[in-house]
Amino acid sequence: MAKREPVQPSPKLQSLLREFQQIATMAGFLNHGFDPPQLRMQFTLYGRVRGATELETAAMSPKLQAWSEQLGEKMREESSAAILPPQILLSPPQVFPAGGFVMTSTLTFTTKVTDQGYYKVKTALLAAYQEAVRLRDEGFRP
Repeated sequence: MAKREPVQPSPKLQSLLREFQQIATMAGFLNHGFDPPQLRMQFTLYGRVRGATELETAAMSPKLQAWSEQLGEKMREESSAAILPPQILLSPPQVFPAGGFVMTSTLTFTTKVTDQGYYKVKTALLAAYQEAVRLRDEGFRP
């Protein structure tokens, strides 16, 4: 019996992986695996807020939790449920080297894409990572 070589990912999937890795570097990172004809990905996204004191930063916890849950729902809706609901973990306030305190929400979620079905996932992820950068730079919207 002849030994079969594993199916290689298409050049399109390899190209898509590079695009998704670029998006993830905005505010997180990406683990992946090829399962031709799919690309399986596990993303980590960081939402971060800063406060002047530990107490002030801790008081932002409910808002950060709500922000994280809304972002997860929006990603799922915009990707037509291709992105699974995230696991959300909030850190306690920690001293920030530049002064003040910081609290981070870590969203971990998975998705898979094919050569044809990637656009909605890419659009949803790009919007989510841009929102995480906006939160880090500007804080919560009023």
